[in-house]
Amino acid sequence: MKRFVALFLVIVSLSVLLAGCGGTTAPSAPAAPPAPKAPATIKIGEIAALTGPTALSGLQERNGVQMAIDEINAKGGLLGAKLELITLDFKGKVEDGVTNYRKLVEQDKVVAVIGTNFSNINIAVSPVADDLKVPVVCNAMDPRATTPEPNKVFAYTFLAQPSSIAQGNMIAKMALDKGFKRAAVLVNNGLAFATSLADPFKTYFAKHGGKVVAYEEFAPGQTDFRAQLTKIKQANPDVIMIPQYAQEAGLAIKQAREQLGMKVPVVGPNTLTSAPFEEAAGAANLDEIYYVYNVNMEDPKFADFISRYKAKYKEDIKTTNVFFGYDNMMIIADAIKRAGKAEPKAIRDALEQMKNVPVLQGDGVITIDPKNHRPVGMPCVVFKYEKGKIKYVGKIMANEAD
Repeated sequence: MKRFVALFLVIVSLSVLLAGCGGTTAPSAPAAPPAPKAPATIKIGEIAALTGPTALSGLQERNGVQMAIDEINAKGGLLGAKLELITLDFKGKVEDGVTNYRKLVEQDKVVAVIGTNFSNINIAVSPVADDLKVPVVCNAMDPRATTPEPNKVFAYTFLAQPSSIAQGNMIAKMALDKGFKRAAVLVNNGLAFATSLADPFKTYFAKHGGKVVAYEEFAPGQTDFRAQLTKIKQANPDVIMIPQYAQEAGLAIKQAREQLGMKVPVVGPNTLTSAPFEEAAGAANLDEIYYVYNVNMEDPKFADFISRYKAKYKEDIKTTNVFFGYDNMMIIADAIKRAGKAEPKAIRDALEQMKNVPVLQGDGVITIDPKNHRPVGMPCVVFKYEKGKIKYVGKIMANEAD
């Protein structure tokens, strides 16, 4: 019996040993690697002017971005993650704009950045974005923010409204359509926004049958424009193009009409409206002023959006920046969806292939030209101040090549 038990134990031991050495038993399948987890949050950065003379625009832009984010998050977020907005104030300073971009990318680890609508800022930020490789969706119209020189494009910067070339052409077309033939230009020669609009205006106006009879420049920070306006008055134009920011443009109109008696009509960009512009110009001078704008808020299709904004922020929409902020966030969200991942390079690639993406501006969609990262065929609308009241005039379209 003892021999039998010993033999049995030997056989069992050998079986175990053979199994451990491979034997004929099939190896168990390796465990599947864990599925990658979606990030808890997807961080979006924004650079905006939250303080200073343009704070109203910056604050309303931030509201537009946040409104878009809240609506996306309410529907479950993107790729299983919620969106988080980090907004930094650049205070109207170029150096702060660059510093803010670096902080958002290097410290806060955002995957995309919104802003700004200041050409001077983005001209400085764009090369940094190419170095750090996190995309920027902005409203800086100066072509140098996207194309620093012919046949070269900043790979990580994208414009989300018509460029200053297209808008300068539209303003000139608007003036010609109204029958104006002799134009003067008053421009801040240190403001990229202004000069990038004034130059294409001058070219288009002359190319299509008009004549620019005066082109007067002034230095940044100047507040007395009477010397330049006097020269313009002597040139006897039938329209003046003023492409400045709101307060500066309003002050120029006030001086022209109240101090020099110039009742000449004025044309310009979307800065020739808003509370700061009206205050600077003075209520009595808000007449015969035409400007291009990005949306027609009188269109019934905007009623729901305007209602949602008022309900959320308990204020009226006073600047076009609300639409800029909302659109820019929706453009980035669309790119993240198409990329299938919240990674800067993938988002950049998707932005470059943007085609007929829904937005609030223009005809309701945006398509990007991959050669210059600017919109293709995006129209504006025309409004007019008439005896203090704003009236819708109609839609206008002019491309960069026109």
